[in-house]
Amino acid sequence: MSNSPAGQDFGLDVQFLDGAPSHLVDIARRYWDLRGLDEAGVYPLWRTPVREIDTNGWGGRHHLLAAAASRAVVKGYFCPSCEEEFSLPNRTALNQILSGDTRVVCVNCHPTLIEEAEEYRNPDAAALRRAERRREKQSLNEAYADAEEHWIKAHREVLGKEFALHHHPEEDFPELDVRWELAALTVVRNATEGGIINIRDHPELSVLSPGGEDADVMEALRRHGVLHVHPSTAVSSQLWRITAFGDAVAAAGGDLDDLPTPELKGSYYPLTTRFYVPYGDDVRAAVESAGTRLLRRLARVFKDHRRFAALEGLLAEVIAKEAVRYFDYKLKEHNLPAIPEEKRPRLREAADKLARVRCLGQLYFACWAATRNAAAAARRTPRAPMVNMTEYGLKNFEDIVQVMVRDDTKYAKVFREEVKFPLSAMTRTLFHTVLDMHPMETGLAQIREMRPARTVPVRNEVPEPGPVSPAREPEPELVHPELEEKEFPSVELQARRLADAPESWSSQDFAVAFQTVREDISLVWDTDHPSHSTLQVAAGALEMHLLQLGTYLKERESVLAMVLAAGLYRELIGARPNALPSGRVVVGLLVEALVRRGPEEGPVAEGGAE
Repeated sequence: MSNSPAGQDFGLDVQFLDGAPSHLVDIARRYWDLRGLDEAGVYPLWRTPVREIDTNGWGGRHHLLAAAASRAVVKGYFCPSCEEEFSLPNRTALNQILSGDTRVVCVNCHPTLIEEAEEYRNPDAAALRRAERRREKQSLNEAYADAEEHWIKAHREVLGKEFALHHHPEEDFPELDVRWELAALTVVRNATEGGIINIRDHPELSVLSPGGEDADVMEALRRHGVLHVHPSTAVSSQLWRITAFGDAVAAAGGDLDDLPTPELKGSYYPLTTRFYVPYGDDVRAAVESAGTRLLRRLARVFKDHRRFAALEGLLAEVIAKEAVRYFDYKLKEHNLPAIPEEKRPRLREAADKLARVRCLGQLYFACWAATRNAAAAARRTPRAPMVNMTEYGLKNFEDIVQVMVRDDTKYAKVFREEVKFPLSAMTRTLFHTVLDMHPMETGLAQIREMRPARTVPVRNEVPEPGPVSPAREPEPELVHPELEEKEFPSVELQARRLADAPESWSSQDFAVAFQTVREDISLVWDTDHPSHSTLQVAAGALEMHLLQLGTYLKERESVLAMVLAAGLYRELIGARPNALPSGRVVVGLLVEALVRRGPEEGPVAEGGAE
């Protein structure tokens, strides 16, 4: 902005517009009535303050009323935008240019001021212009709407050509393994309406597969040839080179008649895509035929030893994955964080191990007990990080699994399916439709009873004698660490000693001591020694007892009850005749661990065994 030195040759030339109403001219004259500048020449002195100017009912926006009737030109100053002499948009602009601000634009370059002022100068003409703009906008909107409609229609034409309907003979239905036969049967039986398959059309299928890989399942069925994309699938279910209509308009430079042709990128969203089965005269008949064919194939599994083995593996996998889902659900229900990703393999491994010997209802119990114990631990130690409580629940689950795998009489309670947490569609189809068995009560043991007998071919020739197997070398004799009875007194004596000195220990001391005991067991007994796993299982079970008892007993009472419960673990540790029960050994190691923590923390004094 070119300007004169402040205060020198300064002048404000007020020019009234032709045809301006007299009342607006009067407002403009008073608004721009300048007495001069202050002594420094940088601050304007107005004769009438803005708040004292009467607008005669036109409102309080004085600068708009003044602009409707006049132009106040500052001599010696020029607009940085149009480079014409500077016409003030308002009084504040004069303060700015006198202070040296070069960014202020004149009234003619102001984006909306002239248009707003015209509302006061000629309301009728302004109304006509507004109506014209509305018509133009409406026309433009209609043009955009028509162009977008043609754009969507072009997408549909591309989908119709790319995914044209094909009908193959029913006999061409592809051969599948047991896993994908089950997946295909689940989809055609549960997600079909009028021959069209769309997962999103069936909200009751909140979970299709037990592992949560629903999109992968649908893509695999398409890849295997079981499903084809239906031409009526939603445009948004496919990925396009240009997705949004606005982007297409921009690519065409705003020319609605030259929009680019829609082009598929080759990717899609399986869970929102509409599919059909292409094996049959029409889509409805094809789906019904596919369901019958798949069920007939799965029924023949019980006559084929190889496919039956695949069914066994699939059943164990389904049970394990449902247990993992339930464990995650119970963590969320207890407001505990999810298991860290790097530790999830431990959860899956424990679930896989238990799924091979127990039914799903019993796995549900193990998940329920472990997460409940984790929640109880979180309530007792509110300052501990919540993720530690989740990891404690995982460790608890692993300990329960060890007990359940080792002894099939322990934790035999069978949980029911929760209404708020239904089984996946594939799980229900496997148990209800294929096996016709209860999903929560059926395990591999019941399925193995249905195993088909191996067929042995009859041969007339005398079989040749097989090679003589070499004599087995005798296994080395196990070495047992010596256990002195006075170091591991009876659990009843240990409980009495603890009860006589309640001020010297706490339940938190025992909670910490369990970790020390696990380390001691690993130091004394090798990991492949039978006593190692026996003691680790007993320690884990007693730790779980302590947590469970702590939910309804006082802290010290729960410890004493846990010590007495150790008498139930009677598997012998050590060489006869000096072998001791495993529970007694674990309690002895616990007390020893507490004594090692220091004399001020030791719960008991040493003494002889009874």
